[in-house]
Amino acid sequence: SAELCLLPALAALLPPLPGPGGPGPAEVGLGALPAELRAAVRALVGDLDALLTALGLREESFAVGALSRVVAAELASYAPARNRRRTTTNKASLVFVDRTLDLAGAVGHHGDNLAEKILSMLPKLPGHKTDVMVNMVELTALQTTDETCNIIAPGCLAQPNDPAAKALWESFMNLKQKEAVMEARRHLVEAASRENLPIKMSMG
Repeated sequence: SAELCLLPALAALLPPLPGPGGPGPAEVGLGALPAELRAAVRALVGDLDALLTALGLREESFAVGALSRVVAAELASYAPARNRRRTTTNKASLVFVDRTLDLAGAVGHHGDNLAEKILSMLPKLPGHKTDVMVNMVELTALQTTDETCNIIAPGCLAQPNDPAAKALWESFMNLKQKEAVMEARRHLVEAASRENLPIKMSMG
């Protein structure tokens, strides 16, 4: 949406925990990291630069934590990012925070909105970190009474090329749950009316 962008590709990226004899926080640089983590940091920097390029932003980076400083430094010295910062005028603040600094209390997206409820309640789409499965079986002819059969025809809530669907998703994110349910119900009734489908008008 216009207000929120999730970057799930590197959700497993975690700073290395300090061990005896290992480098201290002040000593950590890209070269001191294991090869796999170095590659992940470079991939993250490339992804962030591509995102900032698409948004037309020139970032000012802030870092909290040893690995965050490495990522911020890599982004600052990344050649395509330097070229982008010379040509773009819109500014953005970019804050990196090491995930290990938040181990005492888990980070989550919480709020009184329908999108958060959907993303937290529905099962994850296989191979995805943030997308969820919306069971569309009820709209198909794949009906079965076998309780062990779990045929799923996953639908997708994000339809960026459909203005009505995009507006509905924005309402899921920005309105209170009750208001968003009413908005979804309105869309459902309008769609059913266009197709001359019978629909029972009840709050249930």
